[in-house]
Amino acid sequence: TKRKRVVRVKDIARLLKVRPSSVTFALKKLSEMGLVEYEKHGYVDLTNHGLRIASTLSSRYRSIERFLERVLGLPKEVAEEDACSMEHYLHDETVDRIRKFVEFIEENPDKAKLIDDFIDYCKGGKN
Repeated sequence: TKRKRVVRVKDIARLLKVRPSSVTFALKKLSEMGLVEYEKHGYVDLTNHGLRIASTLSSRYRSIERFLERVLGLPKEVAEEDACSMEHYLHDETVDRIRKFVEFIEENPDKAKLIDDFIDYCKGGKN
Protein backbone atom coordinates (compact mmCIF):
# COMPACT_ATOMS: atom_id res chain seq x y z
CA THR A 1 0.00 0.00 0.00
CA LYS A 2 1.14 3.51 -0.70
CA ARG A 3 1.36 6.22 1.93
CA LYS A 4 -0.81 9.27 1.47
CA ARG A 5 1.16 11.90 -0.44
CA VAL A 6 0.46 15.38 0.79
CA VAL A 7 3.42 17.69 0.17
CA ARG A 8 4.32 19.73 -2.89
CA VAL A 9 7.34 21.81 -3.85
CA LYS A 10 5.50 25.05 -3.09
CA ASP A 11 4.66 23.79 0.43
CA ILE A 12 8.30 22.97 1.15
CA ALA A 13 9.47 26.31 -0.28
CA ARG A 14 6.98 28.23 1.84
CA LEU A 15 7.93 26.32 5.00
CA LEU A 16 11.68 26.79 4.46
CA LYS A 17 11.29 30.34 3.09
CA VAL A 18 13.25 29.56 -0.05
CA ARG A 19 12.49 29.70 -3.77
CA PRO A 20 10.70 26.75 -5.35
CA SER A 21 13.63 26.36 -7.75
CA SER A 22 15.93 25.72 -4.77
CA VAL A 23 13.56 23.02 -3.52
CA THR A 24 13.36 21.45 -6.97
CA PHE A 25 17.16 21.34 -7.21
CA ALA A 26 17.45 19.65 -3.81
CA LEU A 27 14.65 17.19 -4.60
CA LYS A 28 16.37 16.11 -7.81
CA LYS A 29 19.50 15.30 -5.81
CA LEU A 30 17.50 13.46 -3.13
CA SER A 31 15.68 11.54 -5.85
CA GLU A 32 18.99 10.50 -7.43
CA MET A 33 20.05 9.23 -4.00
CA GLY A 34 16.85 7.16 -3.74
CA LEU A 35 15.49 9.13 -0.78
CA VAL A 36 12.40 10.72 -2.34
CA GLU A 37 9.98 10.15 -5.15
CA TYR A 38 9.39 13.43 -6.91
CA GLU A 39 7.09 14.28 -9.78
CA LYS A 40 7.58 17.62 -11.54
CA HIS A 41 4.66 19.86 -10.53
CA GLY A 42 3.40 16.99 -8.40
CA TYR A 43 3.80 15.50 -4.98
CA VAL A 44 6.93 14.66 -3.02
CA ASP A 45 7.08 11.41 -1.07
CA LEU A 46 9.82 9.77 0.95
CA THR A 47 10.97 6.35 -0.19
CA ASN A 48 11.29 3.63 2.43
CA HIS A 49 15.03 4.34 2.57
CA GLY A 50 14.35 8.07 2.93
CA LEU A 51 11.82 7.38 5.67
CA ARG A 52 14.37 5.30 7.63
CA ILE A 53 16.94 8.10 7.41
CA ALA A 54 14.36 10.73 8.38
CA SER A 55 13.30 8.62 11.36
CA THR A 56 16.92 8.26 12.51
CA LEU A 57 17.57 12.00 12.19
CA SER A 58 14.35 12.81 14.03
CA SER A 59 15.31 10.49 16.88
CA ARG A 60 18.79 12.05 17.11
CA TYR A 61 17.26 15.52 17.18
CA ARG A 62 14.74 14.63 19.90
CA SER A 63 17.44 13.05 22.10
CA ILE A 64 19.68 16.10 21.89
CA GLU A 65 16.78 18.52 22.36
CA ARG A 66 15.59 16.67 25.50
CA PHE A 67 19.13 16.75 26.92
CA LEU A 68 19.51 20.48 26.30
CA GLU A 69 16.10 21.23 27.80
CA ARG A 70 15.89 18.73 30.65
CA VAL A 71 19.51 18.41 31.75
CA LEU A 72 20.95 21.83 30.90
CA GLY A 73 17.71 23.71 31.53
CA LEU A 74 17.87 25.68 28.29
CA PRO A 75 14.73 27.38 26.95
CA LYS A 76 12.81 25.30 24.39
CA GLU A 77 13.60 27.68 21.50
CA VAL A 78 17.35 27.54 22.22
CA ALA A 79 17.28 23.76 22.67
CA GLU A 80 15.45 23.32 19.36
CA GLU A 81 17.86 25.52 17.42
CA ASP A 82 20.98 24.01 18.98
CA ALA A 83 19.72 20.43 18.58
CA CYS A 84 19.15 21.10 14.89
CA SER A 85 22.78 22.17 14.51
CA MET A 86 24.32 19.53 16.75
CA GLU A 87 22.52 16.50 15.34
CA HIS A 88 24.62 16.69 12.17
CA TYR A 89 28.00 16.73 13.92
CA LEU A 90 27.80 14.37 16.87
CA HIS A 91 28.87 10.75 16.59
CA ASP A 92 26.19 8.08 16.93
CA GLU A 93 27.81 6.88 20.15
CA THR A 94 27.61 10.38 21.64
CA VAL A 95 23.94 10.76 20.75
CA ASP A 96 23.22 7.31 22.18
CA ARG A 97 24.88 8.27 25.48
CA ILE A 98 22.89 11.52 25.58
CA ARG A 99 19.68 9.56 25.00
CA LYS A 100 20.55 7.03 27.72
CA PHE A 101 21.50 9.77 30.19
CA VAL A 102 18.18 11.57 29.73
CA GLU A 103 16.31 8.26 30.06
CA PHE A 104 18.27 7.48 33.23
CA ILE A 105 17.37 10.84 34.77
CA GLU A 106 13.71 10.51 33.78
CA GLU A 107 13.45 6.93 35.07
CA ASN A 108 15.27 7.71 38.34
CA PRO A 109 13.81 10.93 39.74
CA ASP A 110 15.76 10.44 42.97
CA LYS A 111 18.95 10.88 40.92
CA ALA A 112 17.65 14.04 39.21
CA LYS A 113 18.20 16.30 42.23
CA LEU A 114 21.71 17.17 41.08
CA ILE A 115 20.31 18.19 37.69
CA ASP A 116 17.66 20.35 39.34
CA ASP A 117 20.32 21.93 41.57
CA PHE A 118 22.46 22.65 38.51
CA ILE A 119 19.56 24.33 36.70
CA ASP A 120 18.86 26.45 39.79
CA TYR A 121 22.56 27.36 39.96
CA CYS A 122 22.50 28.47 36.30
CA LYS A 123 19.51 30.69 37.04
CA GLY A 124 21.47 32.41 39.80
CA GLY A 125 20.04 30.43 42.67
CA LYS A 126 21.91 28.57 45.32
CA ASN A 127 22.41 24.83 45.45
